[in-house]
Amino acid sequence: MSDALESRILKAATTTAIEELPEFPDNKSDLPSDYEYDPNEEEEIEEVEEIDENDLLKYLDEQENPLYIAQRLFYKEVNTTASQATFPTWKLECLPCKTIEDLYGHGWATVDGLIDLMVLKGARAEAESLSKEGAFTRASNLANSDDPFRDHTARDDWITWLDPTSSSDKKNPPNLQAILDFFNGPLHHDLSRMIRLRGKTEYQLAHYKPENGARYERHRDAFPTDDPEDTQQRRVTAIMYLNPGWTQRDGGELKIYGQADGHGLIDAADRTVPPMLGRLVIFLSGVVDHAVLPSNMDRYALTAWMR
Repeated sequence: MSDALESRILKAATTTAIEELPEFPDNKSDLPSDYEYDPNEEEEIEEVEEIDENDLLKYLDEQENPLYIAQRLFYKEVNTTASQATFPTWKLECLPCKTIEDLYGHGWATVDGLIDLMVLKGARAEAESLSKEGAFTRASNLANSDDPFRDHTARDDWITWLDPTSSSDKKNPPNLQAILDFFNGPLHHDLSRMIRLRGKTEYQLAHYKPENGARYERHRDAFPTDDPEDTQQRRVTAIMYLNPGWTQRDGGELKIYGQADGHGLIDAADRTVPPMLGRLVIFLSGVVDHAVLPSNMDRYALTAWMR
């Protein structure tokens, strides 16, 4: 955890503790004297109150809007006339400039049509084969050592981790590999030209099964940070959906929660994003609260978390 992020957490905890202290009585002129101290009296043990991830995020958000924090990781203020006049110098390989603008101004964006349709359909078939082969693990069964604050009972999906640089004796299926190459190549190129990315990228394939309406409750993928040297917190989440023929009754939409600001409302409305085949959703990991609504059909998604 970066020093800047840690200091904000400590500040939030200190502020909360101070607010809860009782007032000193008016009829007491001074604190107890040293003569009133009894060395044999059993010392009270200070209790440390645990705080869950959602409460901690709430405290951090009260200090400063997380979107403003994440915007400082961009190399430039994107939504300015001067910046927009230099679109050609961005030299993006796959993303429209509008996507970068939305990512900066709102914290999230969607874009369609970046991957060949046959590759997408092939990747869906490969994902189904991996599921039948038992390659997926129920996410709620995983150990919490890397993420002790996350409530894994909040999710019902099955997952498997992928590596785009897999060795020759353990190759990824070709179409899934093509999407990984897109994430690791053109997409990372474009995002890293606009946002300071310093750390490792994780890749996860998730399967939401229709039994009991698999879902993932409201959560955030990272804590907000503006430290350019921080390699621990995820900075950008990118999701490619692999669901051909999706209809509204299939469920499984990504719900993006609106953000409120002390100076007024910013993107206050909640939005839902259909998980249609080939749709790419990108959002700032430490900014966007999101959830997966109950799925009534098999739902597959390939996600990259860039640090």
